[in-house]
Amino acid sequence: MVTKKEVSQSVKNTIRKIVIGLSIIVFITCTVYIADYAIDNWKNKQTLDETDNIDHSNTQTTVDEDTGDVIQDKYSALLKMNGDFVGKLIIDATGESGINVVQADDNYKYLNTGFKGETTRYGTLFVDYRNNIKNLNTNTIIYGHNMRDGTQLGALSLYADIENYRDFPTIKFDTIYKNTEWKIFAAFISNGESAQDNGYRFPYITPTFSSEQKFLEFIDEVKSRSYYTNESVDIVPGDKILTISTCDTVFKDARFVVMARLVRDGESSEVDTSKAVVNENQRFPQAWYDAKGKRNPFKNADKFTLD
Repeated sequence: MVTKKEVSQSVKNTIRKIVIGLSIIVFITCTVYIADYAIDNWKNKQTLDETDNIDHSNTQTTVDEDTGDVIQDKYSALLKMNGDFVGKLIIDATGESGINVVQADDNYKYLNTGFKGETTRYGTLFVDYRNNIKNLNTNTIIYGHNMRDGTQLGALSLYADIENYRDFPTIKFDTIYKNTEWKIFAAFISNGESAQDNGYRFPYITPTFSSEQKFLEFIDEVKSRSYYTNESVDIVPGDKILTISTCDTVFKDARFVVMARLVRDGESSEVDTSKAVVNENQRFPQAWYDAKGKRNPFKNADKFTLD
């Protein structure tokens, strides 16, 4: 006859075995994940080393025989490696000497595809498929992952701090056609899903606008959301802007966005950062206020639309 003590001991042994088994499974799963991440990280560094070591000092250009386009010779090697390559993004604040940027027929391919076509969680920075790199749209949009090791756009959120902006107020985007420099005028948080802002999603990823007035209204909306403003960087109809968007952890599906205005022909690239001031009435999505445990003063405010 089995005693209660024996039954109890048997149950304890069974529970112990289950706990040990689950612990082993968790350990193996974590080990595989860490190993996979480490391998992915190593592959990404290999690709970066290979592409960064290419000499980009050549200032000559070549006319493409098929399209007639004038291409910068310094990027010919990268174009041969990847026909989707469109340029290098240089963000001095992040310490990056130049990040490869591509463009595909959609906004999904390079989310998990490396520059050399390999599958990787790092992905590759890419321009919105709707944009025209040769003849820039009003708003050129670049997307990229926010990686924990600081690569890709992992350090872009440095621009939430006005002091970092003051130190590095410009961004360069050297395309296969020409080199361009941009003056930053805004950095803000947006939401990836409309449910995170009472059914609204600010349309910052808009390449073109229906009118000059609508464009200026859009710029005003951007500035109302920015951590800081700088009146020395004015924006008028006909200007081109650059939008750089990545993920943020302040709430689920949050986006951190930096916007800059193209340096005009004949204009100095210098920025008077002494006129930069913190936005004391900054507008955030509802999810930001929820995450911070704060009341949203803009909950019933008018919402900008493209119509």
